[in-house]
Amino acid sequence: MGAFSSKGEEQEKAAKAREHLRTLEKGLEGKPFFGGETISFLDIAVGWIGIWGRAVEEIVGVNLFDAETMPLFTAWLNKFLEFPIIKECLPSWDILLEHTKGFHKILTAAST
Repeated sequence: MGAFSSKGEEQEKAAKAREHLRTLEKGLEGKPFFGGETISFLDIAVGWIGIWGRAVEEIVGVNLFDAETMPLFTAWLNKFLEFPIIKECLPSWDILLEHTKGFHKILTAAST
């Protein structure tokens, strides 16, 4: 959240919290989803982190995760987003991004 709502040096310092995402990366070792071969409750619970993270990256230009630093998490997110029921239930990327931009504007206005 700090990487999303702050600017400059403070933003980059907050983005270093991405190291905590490595815990999730370890949970994917040897399997495509957190629960094994198919999507589970944990995948759904964690899914918002990946979706929100991608929006944050696009809006504020801070790298939270990518295929180089977190290949298992990135591969999982791509599979998760293509899972039929998830794909069917999520709003379009444009709508999600626009909503997140509005939220970002409110947060950054409050901090200045």
